[in-house]
Amino acid sequence: MELSNLTLLNGDIFDANALGAIALDSQGKAPFQSALLHEFDRVVMLLRDDGGANRLVGNMIAGELRTQTLRVGLSMLKRSIITGDNNELITCLLEGDIIWDPQEVLEQLRAEVISFEPPLRERILFIEFARFLHMYVKSKRYLQAGCTMDSYNCILMALYHWARMEVGEAGHYPTPAVWEQVKSLNNSVYKLYEELTISGETMDQRIQLVQLACEFSLVSKMGDCCKWFLDLLKERKGPWSIEEILEFSELKYVEAELPFVLRKLASRSLIREIASWSDAGGGGYRVRYTF
Repeated sequence: MELSNLTLLNGDIFDANALGAIALDSQGKAPFQSALLHEFDRVVMLLRDDGGANRLVGNMIAGELRTQTLRVGLSMLKRSIITGDNNELITCLLEGDIIWDPQEVLEQLRAEVISFEPPLRERILFIEFARFLHMYVKSKRYLQAGCTMDSYNCILMALYHWARMEVGEAGHYPTPAVWEQVKSLNNSVYKLYEELTISGETMDQRIQLVQLACEFSLVSKMGDCCKWFLDLLKERKGPWSIEEILEFSELKYVEAELPFVLRKLASRSLIREIASWSDAGGGGYRVRYTF
């Protein structure tokens, strides 16, 4: 689409940092429509160079057409693709019509998601495993403390991340409607979801049942889902500190979960812990990790 037509489509959406634009209409045929379309006729996602101003959302009425505009930095969209933290951006990318893409940035990103080749797939599997482990551990701790509802909420989130892992392992990108994807796979994790949410057992019993399944799944999936991370640790012979590991930008997405992953991998002898004396912070042994 010509730049003049893009500008006419939605008034002021063009700026000097624009890389491309996608339009998602309320009359589209996508199986899952963005919540951003609630009471709007169209969502326009404008992809920007990250150096632009930070004005993210705008609304406009042109005749009878009510449009919501999202200004999204390229790094934010790439993060959303890997982490799944912003489902609305993913829906726009996968289901919208690319209306302007002079450098084919949007086409390339969409193709990468749809093909779901190992570089992207392995990173997503690791991130989902890390979050799955974190939520499972929190659920156990809450239940031990008698905080049943908090434990329930955490184990439900653990199942969500498990579901995303299952979809990824089946060779598909986990979409916002991930439970529909899992249901179509006839996967056991969907049965656990039903067991947790609608079973006639007490809530504590339901939580304990799912926790037991999670513990088994953690052991069975650890090697495959952590392959990308383990390969990263192999890149040098010496041990890594947590600070050095977090210098990898994509691992900052799981900064809170990384200590859980390192301890679990060490307990299963997939990596080794090396303790060395450090005078920093009053002395003590500093733990580093190696393959």
